Amino acid sequence: MTSVFNRKSDYIKSLSGEEINSLQKDFEEACFCMPGFNSDKNELGDYKDGGTQAAWEGYLFSEEWNKQGRYQKTSLPECPEPLDGWCDCGKCKAMQLHKTKNIYVCLVCHKQTEPFLPVDFNSNDWLPYDDD
Repeated sequence: MTSVFNRKSDYIKSLSGEEINSLQKDFEEACFCMPGFNSDKNELGDYKDGGTQAAWEGYLFSEEWNKQGRYQKTSLPECPEPLDGWCDCGKCKAMQLHKTKNIYVCLVCHKQTEPFLPVDFNSNDWLPYDDD
């Protein structure tokens, strides 16, 4: 089976059989209930299902990146303290939940705003929640 991930990194080559088996066990436990997951393997130890094999190789590379700290560390901004009044920015999508006050705050004007819902999964249009 040919794959985009045929190149094995030094990290993956440096893993012992026991470490790979441990990672594979963790991978199979995490993916067991996912639709389309097939744990059958061929004589080389690769998964017979191409999607499962690609997911396994991606899992190995993500483990490598986590161990070596090669991922980009990000942090979310703190939600500002809300000002009095309601947001009038008009369909503003820059909002964040203020966890202690349990309200949404507009990140533009820092006033309370309504959370928005997508119209459908294929649209970028947003509508406010209905309080029925």
